[in-house]
Formats: sequence, structure tokens, C-alpha cells
Amino acid sequence: MTTNNYESKAQAPLLQEYQRNQEMEQHLAENPRKTVLLLLQGAVDKGNLAKICHQSNALVEKGFHLGRMTTILDALRDRLKFTQDTPLAYDLEELYRYADQCIQEAVFEKETFYLESAVEILTELRDAWMQMMQQTGQLPEQA
Repeated sequence: MTTNNYESKAQAPLLQEYQRNQEMEQHLAENPRKTVLLLLQGAVDKGNLAKICHQSNALVEKGFHLGRMTTILDALRDRLKFTQDTPLAYDLEELYRYADQCIQEAVFEKETFYLESAVEILTELRDAWMQMMQQTGQLPEQA
């Protein structure tokens, strides 16, 4: 007898938030630019949550959110295509690397300088990405 019952109908409440949605996954696979935008938004959100945790001295939770930020940066790096025709990919790699270094420094910092630096970089990238998608008609203009 195993102790893990994967077929149980009762699930932990936190896991219910992460149910797979085949239709959404297919839509994102067909629109990689929107996927990048969502990843950038997720990294910014996790950074802001880490700042709140830092301010309330919830250091375990802060570490959790910093780890998620690192995971998202890894996913963004995985989407880069390095060729002679894509010099922007090399620039993005450097920005992602710097933001990741800031996140690593933020783990032990007493203030939030490095964390705020990472969030600022990712926010600017997100905003630029969103603007590009709006200008090319891939994302509706916000009212």
C-alpha cells in the first residue's frame, strides 16, 4: 500500500489554483509573445510579494517568492534564440542575468535595494514588451 493517493478527489487548496487548462496551454503555445508577457508579469508580481514579506519579516515566504522569480527568469532565458540576427536576445540575457544576481543578493539583504532593482528591471521589460505588443496589434490598447 502506498501512502500517496493521487486519485483522491480532495486536494490541497493551494494546488487547486494550479490546475492545468489544456485550452489555455494551447493558446499560449500558439502565442509565445503573450507567454513572455505573462512570465514578466509573474516575475514582477512575485517580486512585489517578496517586498511585502520582507517588510513584514516573513523571511521564509520572501525566500519562496524569490525562488519563484528565479524560476521565471530561467523560463524567460529558455525562450531566447541566440543567433547573429537576434542581438536583442544577448541584451535580454544580460538583463535577466543581472536581475537574477539582484534576486540572489536580496535573499540576505537587510534593506530592499537589490530586490527593488530586480523588480524595476522586470517592470520596465514588462512595460516595453506590452507596448510592443500593443503597437503591433497583438494586445488591445488599455482604456
